[in-house]
Amino acid sequence: MKKKLLVFNKALAPYSIDFFNDLSEAFDANIYLFRSNLRSQQFDMNKLLSQLNFIPHFITCGFEFRGKGRLVRFGYLRKIVQHKPDILLVWEFNWIAFLSTLFTKILFPRTLVYSMCDDSVDVAKTSSLGRRLGRRMCFLVLDGLILDNEFVEEWYNNNFPKVRTIVFPIIQKEERILSIMEDAKSITQTYIDKYKLAGRDVLLFVGRLVAVKNLFFLIEVFNEYVKQNENAVLILVGDGDQKAVLILLAEKLNLQDKVIFAGRYEHKELYAWFGVADYFVLPSTWEPFGAVVNEALIAGVPVICSNVAGAACLITEQNGMLFNPQDKKELISVLNQLFEKKKALGNNLDSPTQMKGTLMPYTYNLKIRQLVDFLEKEHNELLVRKLKKNKTVIPTG
Repeated sequence: MKKKLLVFNKALAPYSIDFFNDLSEAFDANIYLFRSNLRSQQFDMNKLLSQLNFIPHFITCGFEFRGKGRLVRFGYLRKIVQHKPDILLVWEFNWIAFLSTLFTKILFPRTLVYSMCDDSVDVAKTSSLGRRLGRRMCFLVLDGLILDNEFVEEWYNNNFPKVRTIVFPIIQKEERILSIMEDAKSITQTYIDKYKLAGRDVLLFVGRLVAVKNLFFLIEVFNEYVKQNENAVLILVGDGDQKAVLILLAEKLNLQDKVIFAGRYEHKELYAWFGVADYFVLPSTWEPFGAVVNEALIAGVPVICSNVAGAACLITEQNGMLFNPQDKKELISVLNQLFEKKKALGNNLDSPTQMKGTLMPYTYNLKIRQLVDFLEKEHNELLVRKLKKNKTVIPTG
């Protein structure tokens, strides 16, 4: 019989589709979302919901402190009583996580409770006082953490050695993503034709055009690099509050024909952009993970990744390079090395519309199986501990 799983999470995102689908298959699961869409960016929910193999529930009764993005929701404790889960998954170190865990441990002490935490090492180290206090409070009642990279797991193990941890990166099922990319080939060709990208050295960024993505730094570095390689072009796919000033910077540096602001895309139209790229770059100065790194690697695009991003855990000598997002000279050196490598390989790593092999260091299926097995084993061990603790010893003689 499948164990009963209850999940409380913020919202559905493209990178969580496979995760929720496979949890719903592995367990007798009920998944509750506390927002109808992500706060940081709005996705087409109809497209996302159509890819689920279960029906999610929404708990949106309550309110939100807009300035801080903190949620207050009502009714979630009743769901714990209703479902009586064997395993409860909450998210991060907020009040909902703390109250859910405390309530569960009082009413159902045989329920295993883990929090899904998206910290990078940098985020964990520089947490605000409020978050640090919330973390300490949650550790009093949680059974453990699901973290998204091995670097932050080491940090937590060193600083909170009593807290159990497992790593499940923010990754997606390769066959699903590759299927979408296969369908997007014709769109890729329209991008190549529209922006005259055939034969160009293409550096791609996908994400929000906001301060933490460090795009002023990227454009300034690219301005220096393009003096050595006039064939290079930088494509920025996304939207955000810094778009207008980034366009002004590109114009000031006379990069209008070298930096392309392509706009924001989803699903096929988004994945088609990976088909034009020689390299993908993530220059963030603050990045809990960076799910787009996984998407680029699945597409077969090597990644130049900020060393403070959680997704740095996916980068190996075979699939990309890391760099300090504060060091312009280092990034210029990386660009020189990699585009020289492309030139040495014949000026084209692959045909733009040819399917490339995944560059991921491991598969999604391996990681989700490890997580499911771990949670089932942890729950079984919790039951054994409770049984031993409650066992009555009858004196003899």
